[in-house]
Amino acid sequence: MLDNYKISPRQFMMLVTLVTIGDSVLVLPAISADLAKQDAWIAVMIGLVIGLGNVLLLIAVGKRYPNVSFFSFIDRLFGRVLGTMITLSFVWYTFFSASAHVLETGDFVGTYLLNDTPSIAIQLLLVILIMFGVRLGLQTVAYSAQIYFYTFFFLFVLLILSLIPQADLSRLQPVMENGWKPIVAGAIPSVAFPFSELVIFLAILPYVSPIQKRMRHFLKGAFLGGMVLAIVIFMCILVLGADQTARHMYPSYVLAKQIKIGTFIQRLEVILAVVWFIAVNAKITIYSVFFQLGLRHVFRIQDMPVLTLPYMVMLLVMANIFTPNMVVYGSIISQYWPYYDFTYSIGLPVLMLIVYKWRSKLAGPQIHDTKQ
Repeated sequence: MLDNYKISPRQFMMLVTLVTIGDSVLVLPAISADLAKQDAWIAVMIGLVIGLGNVLLLIAVGKRYPNVSFFSFIDRLFGRVLGTMITLSFVWYTFFSASAHVLETGDFVGTYLLNDTPSIAIQLLLVILIMFGVRLGLQTVAYSAQIYFYTFFFLFVLLILSLIPQADLSRLQPVMENGWKPIVAGAIPSVAFPFSELVIFLAILPYVSPIQKRMRHFLKGAFLGGMVLAIVIFMCILVLGADQTARHMYPSYVLAKQIKIGTFIQRLEVILAVVWFIAVNAKITIYSVFFQLGLRHVFRIQDMPVLTLPYMVMLLVMANIFTPNMVVYGSIISQYWPYYDFTYSIGLPVLMLIVYKWRSKLAGPQIHDTKQ
């Protein structure tokens, strides 16, 4: 067990909350509104319920290896060869996802905040910041999350309260104009982006102490993050309307630009930018921790920091070859990416539980008792 990776259940909950929000606070409102129109708020509430069910599935997997690492548990279930292939597949998934978030960061900051700054320069600064966090260990990341957490919610509450005067309930009508089909379609990304990607915390669970509280805090963090996203999407529909929400790549930023209190409090969209940066920074950091823990297990690397510089370079390169443009990227994440997430958050966990039950009948519960 790595000493600088031990965190408390409360710190774990804060990390889960920030990762649940992640980049979804920017991109999810547009996707949900495009698919479900003015019923996007219904879609996201359905997504919240199903997403928490997905988290319960992850918790069920996590309870099966209280004293070993996630990757050691995979090896014990599937054998060394097949287990290594599954671990490397997980590692690639997290690397691919992290690069997508780095791409989004460069595009968002370069488009809305620093127009004359090349996106690669923005991405480089972000990746360097992430690597400092990973190099210092999960414990340091968790301590910083405690500061981020309270700052995030202070700014978030300020943002929502400032928007209430502009909310118009008539923009929610007509309710269920096109039936359940578009609502279900809008619920799919509402499950995938905030909740399915929490599968990365399966590698963090063994470092949370005491173990009796970690599962409960896992669910609390997911619920809190899901409620934040539900409120953001609800306010996007109330203030901007479904058409405007669907038309913009980052509608929650456009939402924040609508804040006008009298003639002296305006242009508070920087609040949303800070809120989003806090959340996406935490998400990419946890992806990076998962990546390095996975490679450490596969290649038996004792010196974790040796992986940071190569990973930083790879992440920066992948972010710039990921997609030819943001139009294609938007199509990928709305149509195909949710099913990529479901493969690792639902498909593999269900398979792991099935194999665990089968092997437990043959070998008994000792399958998860070996120390890391």
